[in-house]
Amino acid sequence: MSAFGTLLWLEFRKQGTFAMGMLMVVAGWSLLLRQFFAWGAEPSIVALAVVASTLMLAGAVVTAYLLWLGLDFAREYRNGRWALLLGAPQPGWLHLSARLLFACGVLTLFAAGMWGTLAFWLGRVGLEWPLGLGLALWAYGLGGVALVVPVLFIGLLVAAYLPARADLLAFLVGLLGLGQLLEWSLRLFSAQFYRWLPPWGLPLPRLGEMAWEGFPGLPSEAFVLLVLLCVLLFSAMSRLWQEVEV
Repeated sequence: MSAFGTLLWLEFRKQGTFAMGMLMVVAGWSLLLRQFFAWGAEPSIVALAVVASTLMLAGAVVTAYLLWLGLDFAREYRNGRWALLLGAPQPGWLHLSARLLFACGVLTLFAAGMWGTLAFWLGRVGLEWPLGLGLALWAYGLGGVALVVPVLFIGLLVAAYLPARADLLAFLVGLLGLGQLLEWSLRLFSAQFYRWLPPWGLPLPRLGEMAWEGFPGLPSEAFVLLVLLCVLLFSAMSRLWQEVEV
């Protein structure tokens, strides 16, 4: 087995139980959605309840998984595997790529399961929930990379420098400042959205004859900025891994 295959197998051993639990959530939720159709309410009300509850559940599960993934570096440090990983002959980017690929695969399977379940049951009340919409949104988020890379970066940064209590407050304040930086970036570039590149088209849902019209799609310029941000953070992680190893 190649070095990358071995790293993927190690990720499966670490995350396999959590990943199987996420798939069980999809199966259980698919069965639970039957209860929504016992109300006898208007189709639009049932559709709204199904969409809202499914999105909230999916958001909670994904958030829990990302939190678990970000804390994995700290668990490896406490278990004594941190020094072993840093001393491995494989470069840091290979370790990080294995974590990134496996995590994106888990998120993709979970998102596909939840979206497929949602599309199936919404079709029972006449709401067309296009699978192409889910594919377009997931592609816009780089297949989960946009979620996983920042989490891995923060987890590696904290585990590498192990901030003390006095430094932890400053770290949290700086982390919150990233939100303000993102807001400033959006204000700076938002005037150029929909001007340089064609919009990222989305097939919209349809309920009977009612459809959402007039939505131009997502700005492709924001997608380019997202790609650049992920590349920058991954490069910084690889450099950080090398510095900690030295």
